[in-house]
Amino acid sequence: MFRTPLLSVAVLITLSGCARLSESRMNPFNWFGNSREVTEASTPQDVRPLVNQSNRTITVDGRELLHSVTELRIERSATGAIVRATGIAPTQGYYNAELVNAGVSNGVLTLEFRAQAPSSFEAQGNTRTRQISAAYIIDSADLSGIRSVRVQAQTNARTSGR
Repeated sequence: MFRTPLLSVAVLITLSGCARLSESRMNPFNWFGNSREVTEASTPQDVRPLVNQSNRTITVDGRELLHSVTELRIERSATGAIVRATGIAPTQGYYNAELVNAGVSNGVLTLEFRAQAPSSFEAQGNTRTRQISAAYIIDSADLSGIRSVRVQAQTNARTSGR
């Protein structure tokens, strides 16, 4: 007999707490407010950049243009094309070669053949020991606007078109 009134009081206390819980932040339905209409959209001048001007870093490519380009091949791939170039460095020891995109103008993609010079004096050696190869991948989306590819070196350039 004593159990029934005690149980009913516990149920009443629990139910009275539910009213407060429904309006609290513990209820997941209250995490976001109701939607409201926005009269004006934000203008582009109001949008702040994600990175401040003072926090931006500018990367300077310290690699030199290779002496000359001896071979240029463009091969089709499933996602576009692969540009392969072989060049001759002034001396042995050049490394970190890359075809760097210099831009597209009038349907001609210009790639600069750059490589890092050795930090110490290197022997000149024969031509075969100074050969460097590099590749550049062109996406099919970018390939649609490109008619020819030009690889630029210090003394010459090679061009291949379709």
